[in-house]
Amino acid sequence: MRLLVAVALLAASPALAAPGRVAGSKHDLSVTGPGPIKAEQETRVCIFCHVPHQGSREALSSRPDPGAGHRPYASGTMRARPGAPSGASRVCLSCHDGTIAIGRTTSELIAMNGAAPGGVIPSTRRSNLGTDLRRTHPISFAPAPAASTHRPAPHDAVRLDRNGELQCTACHDPHAEYGGSAEGKFLVKPTAGAQLCATCHVSSGASSHASSPAALPPAERAATGYASVAEAACMACHRSHGGDARGGLVARGDVERDDALCLRCHGGAVARLDVALDAAKPYSHAIDGGRQHDAAEGPSGPGPRLPETSAAAPRHAVCVDCHDPHEANGQRTAAPLAGGALAGVWGIDLAGRPVTPARFQYEVCFKCHADSANQADAPGAVRRARPEPNLRLVFDPSAPSFHPVAAPGRNPEVPGLLPPYDETSLVYCTDCHASSSGPGAGGSGPRGPHGSVYPHLLERSYSTADGTVESAAAYALCYKCHDREVLLSSRSAFPHRRHVVDGRAACAACHAAHGVARTSGTDTANAHLVDFDLSVVGPGPGGRREYERRGPRTGSCALRCHGREHDRTTY
Repeated sequence: MRLLVAVALLAASPALAAPGRVAGSKHDLSVTGPGPIKAEQETRVCIFCHVPHQGSREALSSRPDPGAGHRPYASGTMRARPGAPSGASRVCLSCHDGTIAIGRTTSELIAMNGAAPGGVIPSTRRSNLGTDLRRTHPISFAPAPAASTHRPAPHDAVRLDRNGELQCTACHDPHAEYGGSAEGKFLVKPTAGAQLCATCHVSSGASSHASSPAALPPAERAATGYASVAEAACMACHRSHGGDARGGLVARGDVERDDALCLRCHGGAVARLDVALDAAKPYSHAIDGGRQHDAAEGPSGPGPRLPETSAAAPRHAVCVDCHDPHEANGQRTAAPLAGGALAGVWGIDLAGRPVTPARFQYEVCFKCHADSANQADAPGAVRRARPEPNLRLVFDPSAPSFHPVAAPGRNPEVPGLLPPYDETSLVYCTDCHASSSGPGAGGSGPRGPHGSVYPHLLERSYSTADGTVESAAAYALCYKCHDREVLLSSRSAFPHRRHVVDGRAACAACHAAHGVARTSGTDTANAHLVDFDLSVVGPGPGGRREYERRGPRTGSCALRCHGREHDRTTY
């Protein structure tokens, strides 16, 4: 009875009704079929899926119900919610979920029920999808077209069933061994170059993954038949059957880290640059924090909240937090714009609102380094008088002072800036936080904040220890933009040489590299990035620990440092 309903729907499916040849194909399960799975006596070919003239109700009612007990595909980013398999998919799963004895007719199945509980023959064949369909492309749902998807054209080889639902038969034609694809698997279109996937899934086509001629590793080429990344297209990262149970159909096992899939190619095997080397450095963005990535995480929606609202929430950072593999490309953009490798990623703007896609690089960084409640001081972090972990507030143009990440700096005169920088310049977060072996550091490694040998993921050395002997190497990060010769000379308004060279005070003793937020600082007390290191600078006369800007190129300090008191000492 249950199979009878499925067969009626099957016969109504346009894809299945197409003429083809089943005899001699893998779907020929008759006694003369070509494969190892076939009937012991049945000579008819179509009987395994089609029951002529209503069939035998007694035989059909004894067959397990394909659709009962299946765990459907689920994803937080998917609008539709697939339920139990329906329509033609129920017929397909009659064999392909491994719950009945493939190769026996319905009457023979009744006879063998006592020999094998439920008539099940365990199978490890790739065609056995099992009843956990979370690893398989979703079926039995009406697609809800969004910006990233559309419905197939009416006369396309990929078709929905008469109820407008996507079934197994949208991609597979069980009547033809090769369907419309030379790669077999009864596909109606080739998967090479995303021909099949692009029928429903929309992409700008600008991603490097869509055009990269990089050769796949020999093992991958042998297993898939694809020669290059562009030819493999979607199938280089996704599996229509056998994907990750957490969703996304990514080709990743449950035991692998979230970054493992990306590092299969970007670990030196396919891509020119080896990101895995950076990920293994002492300071890197490869942080799992005990929480796996969820594609639906964000400021709203069914996934985990991001930015985090709980201080107890575990932190994590994975490749797809910063890179959208469907849009990322090698194009370069001018600071502070996003694009290129960051194309397509959502972010948080200066007002704290989500933006998709991010327009500026700092908006991508703000996802984790702004309003998240679970930020903690990194080991070795300087203890500041006015700490503010929310960098959205620190880089706000109204803040007392800041490095020019989101807007030009407020100081109209900054002597000693190295070309091409001037007082109107903007910088990227990655001008300071980047690979210690990347181009910015004079190396040949990948760009970006993947990993560094220096604390806080800095591109170059930046010593914060009191008593540091001044050198070009000790403060290499500062001297990337600031002319060392000018800074330590009389051309600088402040006597830096007296403090940094003679007194061996670190730059960090007085300056907060990011800046000082309006919520905790003032234009007078915190101009020029001044925010003291509490472990070095103590209260001076009257218990004051203060800097005061008194005008252009002049100010005063009231504090105690290195055993010396400054009582409104001016410069």
